[in-house]
Amino acid sequence: MGEVKMTLPFTRMPSPFQSLPVPAPDPIFAIMTEAVAAGTKAINCTIGVVMDEDGQTTLLPSVQRAINDVMEDLKHQRFGYPPLLGVPAFRSSVERLIFGEKHPYTVASIASTGGTGALAINLRLMAMLLQSKRILLPSPAWANHPPPCVAAGLAVIEVPYLENSIPTVQPLIEQLKKEKGDVGLLLQAGSHNPTGIDLENEQWADLVRAIKEKGNCIVLLDCAYQGLKHGVEKDVAMVHLFLRENIPTLVTWSAAKNHSIYALRPGLACAVVPDATTKSSVEGHYSRITRSIHSASSTVGQLVVARVQEHYKEEWLDDLKQVRTTLARKRKAMIELIPATCKAALRGFGMFAMLPLTQEQILRLKNEHNVFMTLDGRINIAGIPDARIGEFCAKVRKVVGS
Repeated sequence: MGEVKMTLPFTRMPSPFQSLPVPAPDPIFAIMTEAVAAGTKAINCTIGVVMDEDGQTTLLPSVQRAINDVMEDLKHQRFGYPPLLGVPAFRSSVERLIFGEKHPYTVASIASTGGTGALAINLRLMAMLLQSKRILLPSPAWANHPPPCVAAGLAVIEVPYLENSIPTVQPLIEQLKKEKGDVGLLLQAGSHNPTGIDLENEQWADLVRAIKEKGNCIVLLDCAYQGLKHGVEKDVAMVHLFLRENIPTLVTWSAAKNHSIYALRPGLACAVVPDATTKSSVEGHYSRITRSIHSASSTVGQLVVARVQEHYKEEWLDDLKQVRTTLARKRKAMIELIPATCKAALRGFGMFAMLPLTQEQILRLKNEHNVFMTLDGRINIAGIPDARIGEFCAKVRKVVGS
């Protein structure tokens, strides 16, 4: 007889990955995925992208020309490691956009993976500077503002941004008075996400005075939509307001919206510093932060932005003016057609508005009418085709009433 082999039953070893809790889905990308799955019948108000009438991402003509140039250059380029701080022409171009062509400031900067990457880098730098590890955040805020704050080791203190649906700085000023030690502030530079409604000039001035009186504050200005409100220069006026008062200021900048290159992910993290020695030190810390994450950011998007700013800037400014005109036209059309209870929410600027809807109403819009928006009522006006604005408003009326 042949040898009899015994086969032991297979026992699966427990996996450490199974101990991870099920994470909550990203609130914006999750609903966007549902909208895409619903097909062309859906009205997709979710992701923050400027779209054309066919629902495709708009590509600015000036940026298309720059992309063509860069693609031709790449045919003859070798692909060694890029500088840790990023492409010099990109950094200098963006610094001029933010601070002015002949600005007097000393700026430390590093290229990042999108505005989100720039935010994460600056928050880590802020955490190194703050003894309190506390950051004030006006709320409602962009859904992805709190997570990188927490990841940087900062405790987020949310402060009301709206009072009777109107932006206010008083809660922020009152909270500043309560803070015993140093503190950070994360503020949006304009075209507020999710509301689209910004502080008035007088409110900015009141806030700056309160920060000066408090002292021991570091401000991080998130500049994700430069050029989409009033224009490139006017949209960064509050940056200069803080700098004129010598308030320690960080700036986070993104090219996604104003250069229409979302997928290429070029961004910039900046710190305005007192002198060249400090600039070198801060850029060294920036490099150490990114070295521990991804070393250096991808350069193709940086090359495109630099090409736009060096060769096609006037065309680009015209393209941005057309985007602003389109956004204003869509807002005006929606204000005329939407229920009265929603009109005030549309009086702002930029891509977003936050409609005063309940979650039940938002879910009804999705389930009964194929209208998709985040559960806080945020809509991306730039994503709704002109031809469907009437349909969108009619569906909102069906759920809300006139």
